[in-house]
Amino acid sequence: MRSYNQFCPAARALDVVGDRWTLLIVRDLLFGPKRYSDLQAGLPGIGPTLLTERLRALESAGVVERSSVYQLTELGEGLRPVLDELFGWGLQLLGAPGPDDVVRASWLIAAIGGSADAERIPDKTEESYELRVGEEIVTVEVDPEGVKTWEGAARAPAVVFEMDLETFAALGTREMTGDEALHDGRLVVDGDAGAAARASKLFGLLEPDVASSSS
Repeated sequence: MRSYNQFCPAARALDVVGDRWTLLIVRDLLFGPKRYSDLQAGLPGIGPTLLTERLRALESAGVVERSSVYQLTELGEGLRPVLDELFGWGLQLLGAPGPDDVVRASWLIAAIGGSADAERIPDKTEESYELRVGEEIVTVEVDPEGVKTWEGAARAPAVVFEMDLETFAALGTREMTGDEALHDGRLVVDGDAGAAARASKLFGLLEPDVASSSS
């Protein structure tokens, strides 16, 4: 592992996670344990040798542990708020996807969780929302402890939002409003009207009158 050789917390942190691809590996593991093949599939462009090197370095640093799958340790989980801030900052730079960009809903879901305004949800709310984006399914769960996101279907979603990947990307970069997507038939909302309104408040997705009448 290369080092900046500076007795500074930021420099020491970058010694561990500052190499190319490392934080993207952590990003994918924030959604839950992954097999090596899952990580490789989720990181198009990284070679198997480099992925193995990065995983070994993260294991040596105590950020990742491996059994039958790779998962974050308690130290690794400590990077979640750091990445939440990075996702929120990066949304300002994202713009529209370029012609050569690979786009996946799962890469934006952490930004959804990180930028969600949990203070806009009534106290003691406990419910989940399911986002179906193309072939991907993502769950957002809200409870008194905050907002959690993961890949996969919700057990009993209060409301389901369904759209294609292009629409999801346009909503994420604010090039399209939720109201526009709904009116154009590019966004389908199915479920409890109250939950749809609460989810919309959380993400700034739909205007209250549209959310309450979209189920």
